[in-house]
Amino acid sequence: MNDNLDSSTDDDPATSEGKPNLEAIMHVPLAVSVELARVNMPLHAVARLHRGMVIELNKDANAEVDILANGQVFARGEVVAIGGKLGVRVIEVVPATERIRALG
Repeated sequence: MNDNLDSSTDDDPATSEGKPNLEAIMHVPLAVSVELARVNMPLHAVARLHRGMVIELNKDANAEVDILANGQVFARGEVVAIGGKLGVRVIEVVPATERIRALG
């Protein structure tokens, strides 16, 4: 048998210590978004929206925001202004057990 075809060597990162090789998927793009707040509005209010109107959110100005990857919360952060642009500082990464529980 050809030893070059044996994929169960100790040097294989996919099998060493039983951990998967995540390097193979590290360049897969994810849709990352930040959710500032959600608000429910009746259709007639949405239909009357126009430029310059302010939608009141039910969240304090300095409250944490959710950071989502493909629609699932994976971290929380705070909004920051840097050089006239907005950003989000990550302050907590949601534990994997909590993310898995949210799927069910």
